[in-house]
Amino acid sequence: MRRILLISLILMLWSLPAHAVSISIPEQVGQGEPFLVEISWDRQPERISVSWMNKTRDYPVELPGTQAILLGAGLDHKGSYPLSLAFEINGSRLDRQKQIRIVEKDYPVQRLSLPESMVTPPAEVLDRIAREREKTLAAVNTFSLDRFWSDSFVRPVPGSVSSPFGVRRFLNDQPRAPHRGVDLRGAEGVPVAAMETGQVILTGDFYYGGKTVIIDHGLGFQTVYMHLSEIQVNEKEFISRGDQVGLVGMTGRATGPHLHLGVYILGEAVDPLVLLGEK
Repeated sequence: MRRILLISLILMLWSLPAHAVSISIPEQVGQGEPFLVEISWDRQPERISVSWMNKTRDYPVELPGTQAILLGAGLDHKGSYPLSLAFEINGSRLDRQKQIRIVEKDYPVQRLSLPESMVTPPAEVLDRIAREREKTLAAVNTFSLDRFWSDSFVRPVPGSVSSPFGVRRFLNDQPRAPHRGVDLRGAEGVPVAAMETGQVILTGDFYYGGKTVIIDHGLGFQTVYMHLSEIQVNEKEFISRGDQVGLVGMTGRATGPHLHLGVYILGEAVDPLVLLGEK
């Protein structure tokens, strides 16, 4: 019986045409850049599983014949990485693997002067920082199966860029991790709009980020709004693209009023300006 089942499975896999699934991906992307995986098929899969950067997620099949999956190349990676996709088609599994090369980008250096307590926090706030970091990491690693995003995004504030994504920072001449968002200029009190439709999954007043809002847009895609003077949404609330989430401020670790805008895809920080079509 086992032999018969094995032969049947082999015949089912063999019967799938070579052109059943077509995958379009960029051959290379820069560090910290988002990119799309575009998939089309002749036979409708029941499930799509994607493995990228040591994370595997199952994606719902959304439209007949085609699908777009948003991924990101992490700031901390360079070289060739495998992208693996598995499709469940009529009870059979079809595997595909592609290589994507992440190329190093020459991000600029930025030197900032801050109060020493913001560079080397006092011991009594270390537990608070650790708890807040745990909350934010959990939020930007959320993977919900409802997709709320499209390919059109709203710029949260109109101001110019004061600190670009990926910049290597020195705080009071001490090296720190690269900047994992983009800072947009804005006077205190300027309204901040949601970049895309989604659900608010975290709000809070954090030591480094100040008053913060994190929105989940589905399928591993989140946006982050930091240093707000006022938060105007609540956790678990659903909001639409362009809805006001708060006001520009300078809470947390900030030298002046601005919006820190972050974008995360499967937990990897990527450059928001690429999605906004400004790069």
